[in-house]
Amino acid sequence: MPPRNAVADRVRILLDERALVPGDRLPSERELAAQLGVSRSSLREGLGRLADLGIIEARRGSGTYLAALDLRDLTDARLRLEPYAARLAAERREPRDLVRLDETLAELRGSLEDRAGFADADLRLHATIAEASRSLPVRVLLDAVADLLRHSRAVTAVDPDTRRATVVVLERLVRAVHAGDGEAAEIAMREHLGHVVAALPREGG
Repeated sequence: MPPRNAVADRVRILLDERALVPGDRLPSERELAAQLGVSRSSLREGLGRLADLGIIEARRGSGTYLAALDLRDLTDARLRLEPYAARLAAERREPRDLVRLDETLAELRGSLEDRAGFADADLRLHATIAEASRSLPVRVLLDAVADLLRHSRAVTAVDPDTRRATVVVLERLVRAVHAGDGEAAEIAMREHLGHVVAALPREGG
């Protein structure tokens, strides 16, 4: 797994802000480098990171495009890991974790009309759940797919109604973590990921 790359993160955030979807062409290297205030060599390194992850793809003579990620495969992996992380978080959380969860949940509520802001807060909430699990394997595995999770939001959180439904379930998840109820936290996380699956486009559609 390639190490995290700050320029790659900034490119990814910029793509979110532009609401690009799979198949859309990225701006030219010159334009991206100017917008981010980085050198062309640093930009290429960041783009290489995203290409290694399968988030973008270069097409000779055409340009660089946002790739089509296998979101069902990604969600299957999340279903096997994140409910367990939620159970551990409820059982092992510390006061500072609860403060962060409450703060991030408030950010989610306040960014229902801001797709990029909502995606960022959503990822931070999941990262806080992973941190609260006090499990190094869980944290490492979820951090490894963080870029893919952000990329998936272009498909699974495209409208305010979907984001509102997400907040309702995540409120239940946070309450379960506060209560130390591992079973309820696991169930809430499974329900949340079930909504993610339902938001995915049908195969062939």
